[in-house]
Formats: sequence, structure tokens, C-alpha cells
Amino acid sequence: MAWTSKPHVQRNLRALARGEVPFTHEGLSRLTPWRSVAYLRVLLIQAGGLPPADRQLLLFQRWLAEKLPAIDDAGHRQLLELFTAWHVQRRLNTLAGRGPLTGKQVQQARDEIHLATAFLDHLAERGRSLADCTQDDVDAWYAGGYTARRLTHAFLRWAMRSKHMQKAAVPHRSTSNPAPLAQHQRLALLRQLVNHDDGPLQDRVAALLVLLYAQPLTRIARLGTDDVLHEDGEVLVRLGDPPSPVPAPFAGMLLDYLGQRPNTMTATDPDARWLFPGRRAGQPMTPETLELRLRHLAFPTQQGRTAAIRHLVLQAPAPVIARMLGYHDDTTAQLAAEAGGTWRHYAPGDHSR
Repeated sequence: MAWTSKPHVQRNLRALARGEVPFTHEGLSRLTPWRSVAYLRVLLIQAGGLPPADRQLLLFQRWLAEKLPAIDDAGHRQLLELFTAWHVQRRLNTLAGRGPLTGKQVQQARDEIHLATAFLDHLAERGRSLADCTQDDVDAWYAGGYTARRLTHAFLRWAMRSKHMQKAAVPHRSTSNPAPLAQHQRLALLRQLVNHDDGPLQDRVAALLVLLYAQPLTRIARLGTDDVLHEDGEVLVRLGDPPSPVPAPFAGMLLDYLGQRPNTMTATDPDARWLFPGRRAGQPMTPETLELRLRHLAFPTQQGRTAAIRHLVLQAPAPVIARMLGYHDDTTAQLAAEAGGTWRHYAPGDHSR
């Protein structure tokens, strides 16, 4: 392999072989450059040499190990270490336990730490510490640009809960989302995805999952081939419980795609199980890549997903839709109310079972 002939790769492999670096995830984190080490880590996990680990979480931990020691003010550094340990890392660990972390989730964590650092610097410029921060200090911070500084909310709320600062009101502004597609627009898009085969089948199948089942790209990216069921002539997709039927002609598209998925015949990943396999060994396509591909299709992902869920919650009781699509009951109930159907078709009985 050309990759193994590179000097830095040979240096890292020798260090592991000679025991100069422990053959563990922590040991690999000491090696450089990080992109090459990340690829080596994936290969070792695929080969069974290392236990599974979340790649994004490991990259975040490496970034954090460089970020925090570089903060000059010892008091600020201590506060940020506490915030990171008790809020940021705890949330990332929880998310990683549910499925692979996305780049967006890790970027949000970095942004929260960057903004917490900047907020502490803002207080220092005003001659204050976090302990004597006032409402005026908070208001002045957000006056500098609410949207850019919105993620400071997490740090402020943690600081108040943990008694590191006095109570203060954290400003909140609702952000306007694009209007959902009308039902006739949604149906027209579905017809276009079936009839116009000039776009890649992979992208059109991902768009179908948005328009038919209101699935977010983070969940679509984690679907496996075993989540598509073909039984007794019926095609179903497992998004929740029970699996959702796939109507014709969309079922045919999904089965065609299963037989021609890209990135499944590489030397490192001959039996990829992901419905949307990525280029890295054993990894699914990232939600960010999916989003970019759908954007190239000029597909309105957010509006399409909103239109789909609003249509679906008017067709059946919200708890039923929630179970089938993998949504929380409260989410679908709220959407049903917003769409004007606190479901008039309810039959007597408990639909939550």
C-alpha cells in the first residue's frame, strides 16, 4: 500500500511495534499527524486490534488536551475544565452511547468552549469575575451579537446551577425556520425523485427517507442494510417499532440501491453494513456529507422533513407515528397540534402501548 510507505506512517508503526507507544487508543493519541493516526485507528479497529471507539469523540478529546492547557488565566482554566467535564464531555459521552457522534455535535461542543472562554475574557475586561457577574454583564455580552453567541447559554446555565455565578436572565430569541413545503409540493418532489434518474440513486434514496418518513440526516446516516426488510414481497424499513412499509414505486428504488451501494468493495471494508457507507473503513457517510449531496440535488431537506412529519401526524395517532418513526411521543403530539389535528380520528383505547 502506498500509504504505508510514507515516512510518518512507518515511524508510527515502528513505535507501536517496538512498544515505544502503548497499543491502545490513548497511545495512538500521542502520535502525529492526527489525520493519518485517525485512519490507522480505524484500520486497527476493523482488524480487531483495538476495541471500538467513537472517532469524533477521540478527536475532540485530543483537541481539548491542547486547548485547555493553552489558557493563560489559571482561574478561567479551572472553570473551563469543570464545565467541560461536567457538561460538555458528559453530553458527548451520552450521545456517543446512542450512536456515532457527528461532526456537527463535536463542533457545537468546541464552540461552547470557545464562547465560554470568550465570555470569561469579556468579564475580565469589565473588571469582573464569574462570581460577581451581573445582569448588565450578560446583557452587554449578548448585545455584541446574539446569534453568534447563542451557544454561551450552556455555560451560563451550568455556572448558575453549580453556584459559580449569581442568577441572571439568559436572553432567548426564537429563530424562524423556513416554511414547510405544501403537500402538493412534497408529492411533486417525490414524483421527481422517482422519475428523474439523472441524480445519483444514493442521494435520491436519502431524500425519499426524508420526504416519506421525516427522518433527520443524523439518523439516516446510521441506518444499516439490516434495517431494510424484504419479506413476503413487502419491503419495510426499520426506523422504530414496528418497521414502516415502503410503498411502490419507492420500494423498488430502495431494493435497487441495496444492490449497488458505493464504497462497499474496498480492501479494508469488503462487507460494509451501512446503508450509506462512507469512504473510511467501517464508517457510515457523515450527516454533513449527506447534507452536502442533497444540497447539490437542490433538495430542501429541512422543509421537506417538516412537511413530511406534519402530513404523517394527521394520518394516525401521534403515539403510533412516534413509535414507527423513532420519534418521541411529545414531539409528534406537539406537531400534530400545530398542524391542526389533535387527532380527531382517535379510537377509544390506549394508543401508547
